[in-house]
Amino acid sequence: MALSDLIVHAEPWQWATLGGLCVVLTGLLYGWGEDRPAPPWLLALLRFGTLAILAFLLLEPMLRTTTETIESPTLPVLVDQTSSQWMGKDSLARRLALDVLVKDLPEWGDAQGWDVELFGFDRVLSPLEAADWNPRGKRTDLGSALEGLRDRYMHRNVPGVLVVTDGRANRGPDPEYSASKLQVPHVFVGTGDTALVADLDLAVIRMNEVAYLGNAFPVEITAQGRGFEGVPVEISLHHKGTQLGVQDWTPAHSFSSYTWTLEVDALEAGAMELEARVRPRMPGNRGPDEVSLANNRRQANIDILESRRQIVFLANAPHPDLAALRAAAESNRHQETQMLWLSDWTPTSTLPDHDVLVLHQVRPSLMPSGLARAVAKSPALWLCGGHDTPWDTWGEGLVGFDVQSEPLITEARGRAVQGFDRFPMPTDLSATMQLWPPLACPTGAYEVTPALRVALSQKVGPVDTGWPLWAVCEHDGQRVASTLGEGLWRWRIQDLAQHDGTSLVFDELVNHTLQYLSSRDDVKRLRIRGPERLDEDLRCLFRAEVYDASLTPTVESDVTFELLRRNGEPTGHRFVPSPRGTDMALDLGFLLPGVYDWTASCRQGGEDLVEKGTLVVQSVQAEASLLPADHGLLQRLADRSNGAYLGDLNRPEDVALLQDAWRTWSPGLGAKDVVHASSERLPLHAQTWLLVVLLGLLTAEWMIRRSSGGR
Repeated sequence: MALSDLIVHAEPWQWATLGGLCVVLTGLLYGWGEDRPAPPWLLALLRFGTLAILAFLLLEPMLRTTTETIESPTLPVLVDQTSSQWMGKDSLARRLALDVLVKDLPEWGDAQGWDVELFGFDRVLSPLEAADWNPRGKRTDLGSALEGLRDRYMHRNVPGVLVVTDGRANRGPDPEYSASKLQVPHVFVGTGDTALVADLDLAVIRMNEVAYLGNAFPVEITAQGRGFEGVPVEISLHHKGTQLGVQDWTPAHSFSSYTWTLEVDALEAGAMELEARVRPRMPGNRGPDEVSLANNRRQANIDILESRRQIVFLANAPHPDLAALRAAAESNRHQETQMLWLSDWTPTSTLPDHDVLVLHQVRPSLMPSGLARAVAKSPALWLCGGHDTPWDTWGEGLVGFDVQSEPLITEARGRAVQGFDRFPMPTDLSATMQLWPPLACPTGAYEVTPALRVALSQKVGPVDTGWPLWAVCEHDGQRVASTLGEGLWRWRIQDLAQHDGTSLVFDELVNHTLQYLSSRDDVKRLRIRGPERLDEDLRCLFRAEVYDASLTPTVESDVTFELLRRNGEPTGHRFVPSPRGTDMALDLGFLLPGVYDWTASCRQGGEDLVEKGTLVVQSVQAEASLLPADHGLLQRLADRSNGAYLGDLNRPEDVALLQDAWRTWSPGLGAKDVVHASSERLPLHAQTWLLVVLLGLLTAEWMIRRSSGGR
């Protein structure tokens, strides 16, 4: 410890006072008297030293400590793990060359004394062990991989970034933008074949996600051909081995594209799997040999629905809340909306067939008698009121509450009510609603019945009330929802702003309400949440919720899951409790493309609970198009970052040449160890050595006094 590391903030009078006090106390004990223990001056010096240290600590001295750490340069290495790098001609040599290079990369930092950290990327970026490298990725996201390195190595001692890829990016942000995020030289090794090869590619199948039973839906198929100029080609569409249509095409150029549109009949409800194929028309006139046939066919699925849920809106006048509710309802592909105006109702009018009737600021006293009878017979009602809606005219038995309104407006925010179980609430509803503006609600004394189930209550300023804002109830077999606030359009606009132009939370709240109203089943005690459609390179995750007779969630039940791929064998699985303890989870990993039927079951409270569904796993062929490798992109990225393009990797012998090029270029980076110094102030009294000194002084004084006969 240097004297300069000691920090004391004290005035001169404080030093003088404490110093004088130490001298006085020492003098009182050893300054006079004939029975003083000998030698008095040594004892006085020891006592003065002890008192001086204690007095010095009263000034709250601080000790500055400096810690230095040495950070060696680290070279991040990105390795493309997609199959496009070695597909095509000389695929065996390219794959072997990649294996050799990946095993050799960890040693590329040895000459400069750098640490090498290996990462693999396809759809995502992840740490890589050379022994586990397996280039089977379905999509290349080079831009996100470069941004991921920026997040990991910002403000780190990184001399450069080494990237091994073919330059084909078919997912994520533009690599030319992402490469500028981490401002260090980027060095590239080019893989894959840059030559144009002869190939037929079934590029795209376009169609709607859903169609309706008995209707015809359009299917658009786009095929591409390279090197097939003048060769007759056949494009066909199949379902369950049956050919639905065929189209002839003769490419007019060395690189041509053709789009074929046809109508397909929806004859069977459920997931309909279609397969499009492209091949040379006549076996005897094949034209050039294709390098790969993997991209000559493509599968797609469409859901055939029996009918849509019909939602009818009846309103007294146009209102922005109506537009918000209708837009939210139409975001669900299983629903269809229709708008009616009260002014258009005539004695001969009838309500169209519907599953839910939404009444917006309609007063019962103003409804014609025929309309009132039709509303009473409606299977489900949603009453949307405003700040001046006379709710007492609807009847306490129908809506489940009564309010004696006053000529005032209450501005209330929504608060999600714990324990609401009639339908699942959006996951982020509570956090999202804190940013939503308040609604204009009626002011008055509220009385609720036991039949009312409140989903959202009113929060007036900082006060959480029990007044309903969004609630449901059942009355004589008729399900009724009530929304008491006006200004729902502001909620949806705020939700759009929060989620980059997509209304997630508000639309989900509206559609769950409509689904509950249109459902005639009791509350489900076994609920399974999982994807309906999934790409093959994404993990398949399911969640299960089990409720006992009191609708309290439990994880004590054993939930089994049977997954059956059509034309395949069933597999059995079990859910396991999730860490939060309110539901259970199942990870099925990566599934092969196809249509799967699943059945979840459990036994709870002596009752067998069963849920069924369908899962469509879609194939991903982004890496099978055999587009040439884009080494020009790699050279541009290297030039912009003051990096280097080391060369192409085609054969195992190229690895030694690439390593020589790296050893020649890398010393120019001039990377050195970085010393990080951190300074910290600690109180001096916390130092152990100071306690040892004090104990030593007191012990020495005591021993001398005892040896001379003193106490």
